[in-house]
Amino acid sequence: MSKSCGAKDLSKKTKCVEIQRWLQQRIISPLIDLSYVLMSLLFARGFPRWYERLNAWHYRAQARHYDRSVIELEGARYAQALEAGLQTLSVQPKTILDVNTGTGFVAQRLLTLFPNAKIVATDLSEAMLAQARQRSPQIEFVRADTAKLPFEDGSFDLVTLHNGPPHFAEMARVLRTGGQMLIAFTSGARVPTIVLRRWLKGVQRFGRVELGRSGDGLWLLLTKDS
Repeated sequence: MSKSCGAKDLSKKTKCVEIQRWLQQRIISPLIDLSYVLMSLLFARGFPRWYERLNAWHYRAQARHYDRSVIELEGARYAQALEAGLQTLSVQPKTILDVNTGTGFVAQRLLTLFPNAKIVATDLSEAMLAQARQRSPQIEFVRADTAKLPFEDGSFDLVTLHNGPPHFAEMARVLRTGGQMLIAFTSGARVPTIVLRRWLKGVQRFGRVELGRSGDGLWLLLTKDS
C-alpha cells in the first residue's frame, strides 16, 4: 500500500489507498499527460534549464518510491495503451531505444518481448536511472535529454516513449528509415482533441502515423519514410 497511508487501522488504510488511486487515475494522470503534449509543442527544440533542474530535484526524492506511488496505483491501466501499441508493431527490432525510461519499466518489458535485441534506455534523472539499473542490469542506461540524444542518425530500429514529452525531430533522427516510433500515454485519450490535432502535426512530416486508444490510454505509431 502507499507509503503515505500510514493509518494503523486496515480499513482506514484501504480507504486512503482507494482515494489516492482515484486521484491518480482521474486527476493527476490526465493532467500530467496533457502537460507532456503541451511541453512537446512549447519546447520542441529542447527543455529549458529550469525544467532539467526541476526534473532532477523531483525525481531525486521520488525515484525509490515511483513504482509503488504511481505504477501500482495505476494498476493494469498504466501500460494498457503501451501494450496495445506494441501489438501493432511490424518491425522485428535488433536495436531499441526507450527514452524517458524512468525506473526502466518499459525497457524491461521490451527486453521480455525482444530478448535478442540491443536495448538502450535514457532518462534525465540519474536517480531514476539508478533504480532502473537495479531492475535490469543487462540493459544499457544512459543519462540524456530526449531533445539532444547522444546517438548517430539511424541508430535504432524502434524508439519508444511512455508517459513523457516527445521530441519528434530528435527521436526520428536516431530512427532508421523503415523503423518505428511508439509513443503511449496512460491517460492520453483524455487530452482535448484540439490539442491532439495540433500535436499530431509535429510528427506527421516524419512518416506514416497510426493513432489508437485503449481505455483512457492513447498510443501513436510512426513508421519512418525517409
